[in-house]
This record gives sequence, C-alpha cells and structure tokens, in this order.
Amino acid sequence: MKRNTVIPALFIGCTLILSGCGQKNYVKTDLPAATAAETGESMSAATEAPEPVKIENPDTQAQQKETGKNASAAGITAALHTYKEGNISIQYPTVSGLEDGAMEEKINALLKSNALEILKAYSVNAEKDSLSLTAKVNSVDRKRVTVIYTGLLSGAGAAYPVNVFFTNTVDLSLAKDLSLTDYADPNALAEYIRSDDCQLYDASPELTEALIPYLTQTNLETYTKMFQNADFPMEAASSGHTPAFPESFSYEDSGTIIISIPVPHSLGDFALIKYTPETK
Repeated sequence: MKRNTVIPALFIGCTLILSGCGQKNYVKTDLPAATAAETGESMSAATEAPEPVKIENPDTQAQQKETGKNASAAGITAALHTYKEGNISIQYPTVSGLEDGAMEEKINALLKSNALEILKAYSVNAEKDSLSLTAKVNSVDRKRVTVIYTGLLSGAGAAYPVNVFFTNTVDLSLAKDLSLTDYADPNALAEYIRSDDCQLYDASPELTEALIPYLTQTNLETYTKMFQNADFPMEAASSGHTPAFPESFSYEDSGTIIISIPVPHSLGDFALIKYTPETK
C-alpha cells in the first residue's frame, strides 16, 4: 500500500558538492579528514600504510575463542591497508588464504581498484580537496568478501563536507563484483521503498520521521533504474561519456539486504533501507 503523505518542498532536491549527485549518507565517522598541514606530512605521491590491520573471518574468531589457538589457517582472512595521497586517506582490504595465488592477486587488485574509484568519479584533487574513508570488512569467507566504506568528502571551497557511503561485495571464486541485481529484484525493491512496510536501517526516530515521507517523492521508475545500476562494477567509459559513480549501494547480511539511496544533505546525504526479500 502506497503512502499518501504530501511532502513540503523543503526537502526536494539533492545537495551537490562536486559534479554529480550527492549519493552519500549520514555517517557517524570516527576518522575526520586530516590535511597534510595538520599531520605535518608532505606527500607528493600516493603511499601505503606500512602496518595493515588483520581481520579474521567470523568463523575463525569463534574458533580462536573456543580453543585459544591461532585458527587463521582454517579460513580466509582479510587485512586493511591505507592509500594516502595529499589530503586523501582511503582504507581498503586485501584477502589471503586462497589456494589459487593468481586468483587471490586478481581479487585484491579488484578490491583496491573499486575503493579508489571514487577519486576518478568525482575528480578529487589530492591537494585541494579532502577525502577520508574507512573500510569495514563486514564478512569474509571462502565464497565472498563484503566491505563497507564510510567517510567524509570536502570539496575545495565547499560550505560543508558530505557524508560518503558505498559498499563492495566480491565473489572469491570468480574475482567478480556482485551487485544488487544478483540477490534482489529492482522493481520489487522500488515498490517496497514506496510502501508502508519500508524500514530504515540505523536511523534515529527523528531522522526516520523525516525520511520515511521523503522516500515517496521519488517515483517507481526512478528507483527501479537506480537499483538496476546499483553497486560495482561501474559502467565502462565510452566516447564522450564518463561513467557515473553508482547512486545506490547494497550488501547482504544474514539474509537481510541493506541498500543506500541518495537524500538531501539536510537529511544526511544518504539513507539506509533494510529489506528481506523472502518476506515481501
């Protein structure tokens, strides 16, 4: 059943800070963007953080708690690295533990490439703009790895920074990006968001009250197209056309799908929707 709520024109339109739509969301980030002047560092070229942070998969962590032994050999593990250049800091993961070394190398190249794709999509200038992204490996096993990126992007001369959110799920057997269309029907999801059943994820009651009626302003066709083009891989660049960064990103967690959609800056730049297909 569709809502009939009428929304004031106050919230219409998505705040832009760089070229393209503001497809970022409200993020409580613990890592503010730091400039070279603040850190006392001067970097003319991209560098990598020397000390990656190791992340065990959930099954391995449970085994370690039960046995008190290092069970990293029992499954796939992930480590976080940091790409740095000027005012840019982007965390990204690498995986290890695959039997096929060539496949592991291909997967890690894909993970890093996708994490840095935002730099090209928004023409981020490492000296004039500021971008700080943290990565969270939401899950990793022998089938796939899912990464959630959050942070802040400040364009040179912009009145305020915008919240950034995107995700990346990679099939470890194929070294291939998985997208929303691999586990949800875009049209069914579009209908769900415009219905009374729609549920937000990780939003305060106040934000929920403002966001729920806003969601009905976008028509079914627009949502459907957005979800058809959600997630990586991005469209290949063509003559005279630069592929746009996806407006929507998603990830699957224990049967529940979390989807981001762009909203005005006054509402946090992005909203997260919780969707369980088998119950809809």
